[in-house]
Amino acid sequence: MRRGVAGLALALLVASCAHAPPPAGGGFRVECNVSDATVWIDDVLAGEASGWKGAGRQLRAGFHRIEIRHPGYYSVFQEIDLPAGGQAVVVARLRETLD
Repeated sequence: MRRGVAGLALALLVASCAHAPPPAGGGFRVECNVSDATVWIDDVLAGEASGWKGAGRQLRAGFHRIEIRHPGYYSVFQEIDLPAGGQAVVVARLRETLD
């Protein structure tokens, strides 16, 4: 009987999560002169800059710290406050480091 109740509770939990509304977000894109530079969002690697150009991607609404980096170049930092349903663009012109 306990297994049946536990199974039913688990099924209800999973089903309720499937119908939860998605978190509000907005569009975010990166324009960078070094296509294989990496994009870091809130100190988490989010991929290469080339994957964030054009139409961009969806990002959770709110405050984010963006960093664009590549070895041999100075990093670019920008803070954004993305409104729900809004758009944000980070323009990163990386400059080569001095040797």
